[in-house]
Amino acid sequence: MKILFVCSGNTGRSPMAEFVMKKLVKDAGLSDKVFISSAASKPTDGGHLHQGIAAKLGIEEIPFTEHTARQITPEDYSENDLIVCMDAGNVEQVEEIVGGDPDKKIYMLLDRDIPWDKKGFAKTYDDILRGCKDLLEKIGG
Repeated sequence: MKILFVCSGNTGRSPMAEFVMKKLVKDAGLSDKVFISSAASKPTDGGHLHQGIAAKLGIEEIPFTEHTARQITPEDYSENDLIVCMDAGNVEQVEEIVGGDPDKKIYMLLDRDIPWDKKGFAKTYDDILRGCKDLLEKIGG
């Protein structure tokens, strides 16, 4: 299974979700079955992981690697089983880029937008962790 997380710029929420989900998948012993990446729903200049997001991942002991932002492409639709967005705007932007969602694989991580919580990113992290745990359970982890 291939999962692609998407946020606006691919420097904050979607890479946070990528790294949180990678840890959950590894802890569940599914690293050889579930592959996770992330992308932006808007054009990006190839930025790196936001410092506040990196700091929060460090505090939560979530391993992360060097990250360079990239925008989603139409090919990503066919190459991924699930495209998981951080907010409703991302869903609309992704559907426009990939040409709709005929296979019903574009979803929001939660049933509401995940905030960009600059005050330590605690709310962002808590929402992403909850959404990723639910997603892992849905895919059989």
